[in-house]
Amino acid sequence: MSNVIFLFGPSCSGKSTLGQALQKNLGSEWTYIDRDDLIEQKACIESTADRTLEERIQSIKGKIIIDAQIPWREKHKGEFYFMVLPPLEVLLKRDAERTIKLQRPERQAYYAREYVLETHNTLSNMKREIFNHCFDSSRESVVDEINMVKTIIKYNSNSYIKYFCFAIVGVAFSIVCAVLINSNKKS
Repeated sequence: MSNVIFLFGPSCSGKSTLGQALQKNLGSEWTYIDRDDLIEQKACIESTADRTLEERIQSIKGKIIIDAQIPWREKHKGEFYFMVLPPLEVLLKRDAERTIKLQRPERQAYYAREYVLETHNTLSNMKREIFNHCFDSSRESVVDEINMVKTIIKYNSNSYIKYFCFAIVGVAFSIVCAVLINSNKKS
């Protein structure tokens, strides 16, 4: 399996729900890190959050699930990028419900909504090819998302076995061809 799973998406997209469920499903050897929690717990500030995440990844050197908004760097070997991006109207409805639940002051509610709009716009304009899979959390259940993540990770983690098998078949084919060519030359 992979070493690091990144879940990217705007606020209210369902990243945290998926990330926490993934950790529970994959087991205790997986560490879940929420970028927003790092900021809220004063482990860093917004401008240093990405660097702090990098430091955590390096220090843990284990299996990690990262909950963040927007990719800030290229994917490394052993990492998977998943995007959780429901339609904007779903995000805005969830954000409004969160504002009521958290009793956000008007100014905080305004900035939270603006952040949803900004991150949604940025992610909507990103090339889908950088992600291993994109989820619409308004249409897919968390169980379906977990199963898809596990399938993609398993498939890609075992890909070296496939390449090795293809290489062996290629060598065997070359040997058979060489023997047949040699036997035709002798006759």
